[in-house]
Amino acid sequence: MKITRSAPLPAGVEDAFAVVSTQEYQQAKVEAQTPRATATVTDRAGSTVVRSERHLPTAGMPGPVVSMVGDTLSIIEQQTTGPARSDGSRHADLALTVTGVPLKLVGTIALSPTASGSTLVIDADLSCSIPLFGKKIEEAARPAIDDSIDHEVSQLGARLT
Repeated sequence: MKITRSAPLPAGVEDAFAVVSTQEYQQAKVEAQTPRATATVTDRAGSTVVRSERHLPTAGMPGPVVSMVGDTLSIIEQQTTGPARSDGSRHADLALTVTGVPLKLVGTIALSPTASGSTLVIDADLSCSIPLFGKKIEEAARPAIDDSIDHEVSQLGARLT
């Protein structure tokens, strides 16, 4: 399932990236979604790696998900952002996995300059390889992923204003 989202930001690429690449912002972002979360920001060979882990209760989730993972769903996300490109943009590889469920999100995040600030674009593919139930699980996961993206854009926008 294709997921593409775009959002304007009220600051330039470097100002936005300066916020995104801090440990404090990343930890506050994930804790605002769930108290059982951690985030780390590291520099690896000129790239900035953000890794977060969120532990969510499965109450209210589809039965097949609950039967696979139990009472808690663990989501691991990694964003690896390289140096600024010649046009000033920043690009990151995005990978999200769910422990115990063959559900993954793989894609890119682009932070590009605009006349009034910058634009954040997420382009990814969500897939679940469970026969018969895969598409239903993707559909059930989609709103949570959209909410997470909206949350990140909201948090980042608030920090930039």
